[in-house]
Amino acid sequence: MRILIVDDSPVARLLLRAIFEAEGFLVKEAATGEEALKVLLSFTPDIITMDVHMPGMDGYETTEHILERYALPVVVITASANAYASATAMRALEAGALAVLDKPRGPDADDFNERVSEIVRTLRSMAQVRIVRRPRKVNVDLARQQTLAELVAQSLRTPPQLVAIAASAGGPAALKSLLERLQPPQPWPLVLVQHIATGFLPSFRDWLATLTHLPVLIAEDGSALEPGRLYLAPDGCHLGVTGNCRVALDGGPPEELVRPSANFLFRSVARHFGAHAIGIQLSGMGRDGAEGLAAMRQRGALTLVQEPSSAMIDSMPQAAIGLDAARQVLTPDGMSTLLNRIAEHLAAKRE
Repeated sequence: MRILIVDDSPVARLLLRAIFEAEGFLVKEAATGEEALKVLLSFTPDIITMDVHMPGMDGYETTEHILERYALPVVVITASANAYASATAMRALEAGALAVLDKPRGPDADDFNERVSEIVRTLRSMAQVRIVRRPRKVNVDLARQQTLAELVAQSLRTPPQLVAIAASAGGPAALKSLLERLQPPQPWPLVLVQHIATGFLPSFRDWLATLTHLPVLIAEDGSALEPGRLYLAPDGCHLGVTGNCRVALDGGPPEELVRPSANFLFRSVARHFGAHAIGIQLSGMGRDGAEGLAAMRQRGALTLVQEPSSAMIDSMPQAAIGLDAARQVLTPDGMSTLLNRIAEHLAAKRE
């Protein structure tokens, strides 16, 4: 495996090089973001490890620049004492990194071998992920304005009562684009299944709350789903809904190797809301959500899938498109535009 280490600390680069070369990896180094971009002109790694605090371009900006030009997976390795509890993790995922790991403190540290094993295991896994370049502008929605108007008209005939969203790797960046543009009021609850590491959820909730006017809550079993709020699936539970718009958590086995499962959520919404729902499939690895979204479409729901060229990881969008689960393929910006228009027309109709 070929790796590019991007870190301004010579000591950190030396340590990471020793770890990776012991695994038989081919290693190149860069001390700054600018240097990393120069190295990539002549070296194509399988994966890039990225520090975040560097002179000049920091790791977030460097990651964004890399992903605009190259379809390469990036993993942030930070010196934070607890990556999951810090703002570092969310900023890195927003920039397009696939994972955030703690930097090993040195061979004398009690947890050194554990940290090294986690890093190597994660890099081997993430190097297999198919990445899509992230151009700053994706002009795929302009030609669909008439279609969006038709979708709004159709939604007025069967007014949506709930919006169900699924995302995995690359999801935070897509969610940022979607949520930042949603205008109040949103006349429905929004429920989200995001594949995310255990223990990360509170930081994820707090980060989402900075992006949107919507209150962001971790769903509790039996609680009412109220309009204008965003509900997150809790760690280790499938998130479903009931016909009277309440949360129904389930501790059943994982589906598509994950729990919570997007398929579980979408099937539940299809069963209880039928055509009176909107399903959204965003960036992610694997196929989770595709079959459930197809079930929603079969029941008449408005189903939206992220334009693959705008997704950090296009596997989940492509899987949904392959099952003909999408009534419309849009960028996250286009999705927020559509939701806002439906909400505006519903409000006007009530008046």
